[in-house]
Amino acid sequence: MITRLATATLLLLSCLSSPSLAQNPMPAPDLADKVQACVACHGAQGRASSEGYYPRIAGKPEGYLYNQLVAFRDGGRQHPAMNGMVQLLSNDYLLQMARYFSAQNPPYPAPAKSTATRQELEQGKQLVLQGLPAKKIPVCAACHGQALTGVEPYTPGLLGLPRDYLNAQLGKWRNGQRKAADPDCMHALVKALTPEELNTATAWLAAQAVPANPKALPAGQMNFPMECGTHTATAIPGNRNVSPEPIALNLLSAQEKRGAYLARLGNCAGCHTVAPNKPYAGGRAIETPFGKIFSTNLTPDKKTGLGQWTADDFYKAMHHGVSKNGDFLYPAFPYTDYTKMSRGEVDDLFAYLKRLPAIDQATSKPDLQFPFNQRPLLAIWRSLYFTAGEFQADSKQSTQWNRGAYLVNGPGHCAACHTPRNSLGGLKEGLNLSGATIPVLNWFAPALNNHPTQGLGQWTEDDIANYLQSGVNRHSATYGPMSEVIAHSLQFASTKDTQAMAVYLKSLPAQAPSEKESTGLGERTLQPLMVRGEQIYVNTCAECHGKQGDGKASQFPRLAGNSNVVAPNPTNAIRMVLNGGFSPSTQQTPYPHGMPPYRAELNNTDVAAVVTYIRRSWGNKASGVASVEVDKLRGLQN
Repeated sequence: MITRLATATLLLLSCLSSPSLAQNPMPAPDLADKVQACVACHGAQGRASSEGYYPRIAGKPEGYLYNQLVAFRDGGRQHPAMNGMVQLLSNDYLLQMARYFSAQNPPYPAPAKSTATRQELEQGKQLVLQGLPAKKIPVCAACHGQALTGVEPYTPGLLGLPRDYLNAQLGKWRNGQRKAADPDCMHALVKALTPEELNTATAWLAAQAVPANPKALPAGQMNFPMECGTHTATAIPGNRNVSPEPIALNLLSAQEKRGAYLARLGNCAGCHTVAPNKPYAGGRAIETPFGKIFSTNLTPDKKTGLGQWTADDFYKAMHHGVSKNGDFLYPAFPYTDYTKMSRGEVDDLFAYLKRLPAIDQATSKPDLQFPFNQRPLLAIWRSLYFTAGEFQADSKQSTQWNRGAYLVNGPGHCAACHTPRNSLGGLKEGLNLSGATIPVLNWFAPALNNHPTQGLGQWTEDDIANYLQSGVNRHSATYGPMSEVIAHSLQFASTKDTQAMAVYLKSLPAQAPSEKESTGLGERTLQPLMVRGEQIYVNTCAECHGKQGDGKASQFPRLAGNSNVVAPNPTNAIRMVLNGGFSPSTQQTPYPHGMPPYRAELNNTDVAAVVTYIRRSWGNKASGVASVEVDKLRGLQN
C-alpha cells in the first residue's frame, strides 16, 4: 500500500529531433469517464476552474501536458494533490491523458477586466512582442508562437490564463520551484526581469482575447533565439511499468531470475529505493512510532552496499535478523517474516542483488527516540516477539494452500500491515491478519480473513487473485499503501501464486478487527449529519458509486459492504474523499479509473457528513465521523 518510484526528469523535451509522440503503439483508450478525477479540478474538458487556480489544460500541446504529468509523478514539480494523484500511473497512461486533453477545444472565457494602467499594458505589450534587447530578452512569440497560442508538441500558449496564475508560474521559475534541463532559459529570463516588468507582461497577456480557433503552430515554424535545455533533443520514454527492472531479465541466469521474482514478491525495491534513478540503493525513511529507520543499500557497492557480504552473511540477516557486523537488525526490516524463506531461495535473491548496478550511497543512521536507539535492547524485543525458522508445510493441507500460506506469511510479509501491534511494535498474538491501523501512516489495513463485512467473506478466490494482480475487482479498487504493493510487487506475481494466496486467505476463519470504533456520536448529532451527507452523496458521489452504493464492477468500487468503508477506523474513507487518486497502472488494468479530490470543495463538516452517510447506509453499520477526525487527516496526502 504506499507510494512512489519513478525516474525524475526535470524536463521540457525537444520538438526538433525527438521521436513523435504519435509513434507510441498503444491504442488510445476511451478516457472520458476515467479522467473525472482531472476535470473535477480543471473544469469540464479541462477548460480551467472558474477562479483560474487550476489552469486550462484543454488544447495545450500534447508533449507539454505529458511532460508536466511526468514531472508531477516523478517529483520534478511539487503540488501535493497532483503528486499523489498520478504517483503510480505509467508513462503510457500519462501520455493518453495528455492526448485526450490536448484534443479538447472548449471555448475560452472572455478575459477579465484588467486593473493595470494603460502605461503598464503598453510596457507589457512591448516586452511580450518586442522583447528587451538591452537585457538580451527575446520576444515571447519566438518560443510560444507568433499568435502566442503555443507550438507543438512541447511549448504551451500564453493566452487565456488569469494574471494571478501567470504570476505564480513565473514566480516559481524565478525561485527555482519550476525547472527545466540546463541551460534553463526560462529561469534565466525571469531572473533577468524585475518583478515590475514581469507584472506588466502578465497584465497584457491576461487582457488579450484568445483567437476563435487557437491552434498551436507546428514545430517547423518555431524560431528559438536562445540555446535552451528546454529544447534539447531527448527521446520520449516508452510504456514504463511503475517499477521497472534494473536489469533485463534475458541477461540473468536461471538462479538470478528466481531471485528477481522473489525481490518482486517481497517488494524489496519499494522500501529500498528513495531516488528512482538509484534502484535498491536504500535511503527511504521508514516511519515508526519510535522514529525513523532508513532502508539499507542492497546494491553490490563494496563501500556502502552488499559488495563485501557473502551468501552466509545475507542468510544470517534474512533468517536471524543479524547484520554482517553482528548488530541486531531493527524489525522495520521484516526478517520476522523472511525467516520463513528457505536457504535456497535466500541464495537466489542474493544472487540477483549481486547482479544489480553498484551504487555508492551510504545509509543514514536511524533517528530513534531513547531508549529505542539503543540497539542492544533489541535482544529483549527478539526474545518476546521473534522465533527464527523456515516455513513448515502442513501435511493436512494441499500443495496450493501451503504455497499460499508461505507467500502470505513469508516473502509477502502481509502481517506487517494487516496484523495489529502492541506498544512495543510486536504483533499481537492470536490476531494474525485480522486488520489494523498502520502505525504512523494513518491508513487502515482491512482483515484478510473470511469475515463477511470486515474481511474477504464476500469475495471469491478469483476476486482475491484479480485484485492482487490488477488492483481492482468487482467489489473494490486499491488506494493508499496497498497500491504500492500491487504496483511494484503483486501485479508481477504469477497467476498460480496469486491463486494460491487466495486459497489460503479464504481458508482463514472469520475474525473482526480488534480495534474499537474511533467515534461514538449520539443520535442528535448523527441525524443532521446523515441528512447533510445524503445531499452531498447524491450530488457528488452517486453518479459513479450508484444511488445504493453498488458501484460499477471493476470501475468504481462498491461502498455497500466495503471493508474499507465500514472499518472501525474511518481514515481510509476520509482520506479518499479529501485526496482522491487513481488506482495504479498494472499489466491487467493499464488505465484505471480515478476519483477527484474534494478537499477544496468540501469543508470538514461536509466530509464528516458524507463519510458518516456511506458508513451507515445500504446495510453498512459503522460509527459516524466527527469533523475533528477529518481535520486531523486534512494535511495528509496519499
